Amino acid sequence: MNNFNIAELTTAVLNRWKFILVFTISSVAIAAGIIFLITPKYTAITKLLPGNAVLADKARLFNDEIQHLYSFFGSGDDLDRLMSMASMDTSLKQVINAFNLINYYQIKEKDAGMEMYNTIRKFKKDLSLVKTVNNELEISYTHQSKDTAAALVNFMTEQTAAKMQGIWKEQYIKIGIQLDSSIADLTNQYNQLVLAAEGNDAITKIKMDAVLSQLDQFNKMSIETKMAASTTPEAIIVLEKATPPAKISWPNKAVVLPLSALLGFIFSTGLILVTAKPNRF
Repeated sequence: MNNFNIAELTTAVLNRWKFILVFTISSVAIAAGIIFLITPKYTAITKLLPGNAVLADKARLFNDEIQHLYSFFGSGDDLDRLMSMASMDTSLKQVINAFNLINYYQIKEKDAGMEMYNTIRKFKKDLSLVKTVNNELEISYTHQSKDTAAALVNFMTEQTAAKMQGIWKEQYIKIGIQLDSSIADLTNQYNQLVLAAEGNDAITKIKMDAVLSQLDQFNKMSIETKMAASTTPEAIIVLEKATPPAKISWPNKAVVLPLSALLGFIFSTGLILVTAKPNRF
C-alpha cells in the first residue's frame, strides 16, 4: 500500500500555483460582480435609556422632600417593558403601515390578515431590539434606503415613548373622572344639607363641615391628578438618535471579498489534491 506523501502533495500544489492564483482571483472577481448587482442595504441604529416610571407618581409634583430623590433613568424592568411594548405586533403593524412596508417587501396575499402576517415576519428579520449590558435599548433596522432606515427607527422610538406616556396619562385621567364624580356627589350632599338645615341645627352643621372638608380634599386631589396627567415624564431618554448611515451594511465588502478569496484558494487547492495521481498518496 502506498503511503501518504506530504512532500509530493506539496510539490503538486506548488507546481499548480498559477491555477490556484487564477481561480482565487476569479472567485473574488465573481463575488465583486455579484456585490455590484445586489441592491445595497443600510442599517440605522438608535440607543435609548428608559425613563424612571416612579417619576410618573403625582406625589413628585407636590412634595418638595421627594421631588429630587429619584433618578431620571429607569431600571432594567422599565427597559423590559419598553422592549415588550416596541416589539408587540400592534406596534409593528403601525410602523408597517406608516412606511408602506407591505409594498417594500413585495408581499401579495388575497387575505389582508395573511398579508400583514407575512410582512411582520419579513420586517422582524431586518429589525433588532437588543438590551445591552449597560441597560440600554438598541434598536436597529436595515433597509435599502438609508433615510428610511433612520426615519423608521426614530419613529419606533417616538411611538413607544408616546404609548408609555399615554398609559400613565390615561390612568390619571380615569382617576380624575372618578374624583370629579365624587366631587359632584359631595356637592349635591352639601346642597341638600343646606336646604335641610333649620336654624342652629348643630348636627347638620357638623355634617356640612365634614362634607366641606371632604370636598376640599377631593378638589385638591383632582387638581393634582390633572396636573400629573398633563406633565407626564419622559418615558424614553435618547442617547443617540438614528441618522442616515453613510456605510453600506449589506453586502459587506470587507467580509465578502476576503471570504471569497479564501474559499477560492481552498477549493482550488482541494481540486488539485483530488485530481493528483494515485502514486502521490
